[in-house]
Amino acid sequence: MLTKIRVKNFRSLKDVTLELGQRNVLVGANMAGKSNVMDLFKFISDMTSPPPGGMGLASAFFARGGFSEVLWKGGDERVIELSLSGTTSEHDHEWPWNYDVAIQGDARYDNFRITSERLTIQWRADVPPVDLVENVGNERHLCDFQHQKLLSIPDSGRSMLEFENPGWPGSFLRSDVAKWRFYELVPASMRNPNKTAAAKFLLEHGENLSQWLSNLALEHHSDSFARIEQVLLDTLPQITGLFNSPTQQSTVSLGSREKYLNRSVTLSQMSSGELAFIALLSLIYAPPDRAGTLYCIEELENYLHPTLIDTLLEVLRQSQEEWEGKHQPPQIILTTHSPRVVDKTKLEEIVFVEKKEGATICTRPSDKPQLRKLLQDDEVGLGDLVYSGALSNVGN
Repeated sequence: MLTKIRVKNFRSLKDVTLELGQRNVLVGANMAGKSNVMDLFKFISDMTSPPPGGMGLASAFFARGGFSEVLWKGGDERVIELSLSGTTSEHDHEWPWNYDVAIQGDARYDNFRITSERLTIQWRADVPPVDLVENVGNERHLCDFQHQKLLSIPDSGRSMLEFENPGWPGSFLRSDVAKWRFYELVPASMRNPNKTAAAKFLLEHGENLSQWLSNLALEHHSDSFARIEQVLLDTLPQITGLFNSPTQQSTVSLGSREKYLNRSVTLSQMSSGELAFIALLSLIYAPPDRAGTLYCIEELENYLHPTLIDTLLEVLRQSQEEWEGKHQPPQIILTTHSPRVVDKTKLEEIVFVEKKEGATICTRPSDKPQLRKLLQDDEVGLGDLVYSGALSNVGN
């Protein structure tokens, strides 16, 4: 689980440190930098997934317009610094770890190189953290707990997390990041039938929703599909069933049954809110072997009636509580402009995002005792408090 991230000179994130909990809700005005925070996690995911099939560090920059477009534009800085902290569990023990990387570049020529990269882990409480990477000149060496070199990386344009080395004790981080998932759902993209094939997870815009649900409906994961369907029926009583229909073209297409209708409602006719709701439920009820370790969701409230928002947040909390004691529940980071979402969120889960002199600032309002007292005395709702401007630190 991630516990903290620090970044310098990434887009509008000139110098941001963000403590992370199980659920993190980013609120703030447009252009405050919420999407840049989300893209930071996407950038890290991209840089640890090399081609073919992934991106790698060079492609992660290229996809964003090059090093010059990612680098903070408010000064003469030339180095992007990233630092992640967290814990990893093994044999009922939690090991704290820390990952740091510094990437130096030239905005004029769009070239860059990694100047340092480290991964430390404290694998026993009675010993200091062990450095699993040795930096020697332009080379980095992956090491085991006894400082024996396992792999050398002479290419300063590639992150050590691009390399798969099952025998390296630091491989857990690459595996965890590979399970980060990013969502900005687009119901229009969900309306097309999908090929009949295996789906390991729901894609970013939900474009493989029929394929994903078809896989969940199989016997091995049928409990997940049943729970999705039950919540849908309880929340939208006009619906009597959910199904996937195979076609002669080797595709599968989602559909629903409604009261008083003699024929089923096909995927193309299902409402945008219904599709977004089903997609989000499928993330909440994904079985452990198909779930992500981290979900970054942009504007969860899009397309949803307030009743669906309430239900979604309630089943999310219930589901994460069910995971505890069995598996590590997925970590959640989401952005919202909805006072209703905020009202259903705990104060300690809120991250307030704003800008000062072009730079993004992230703060936790739970650090302010006076705000907690206002909420405890029922003098104001959390949603009203957030959108009143009372949480701003600019000018304070």
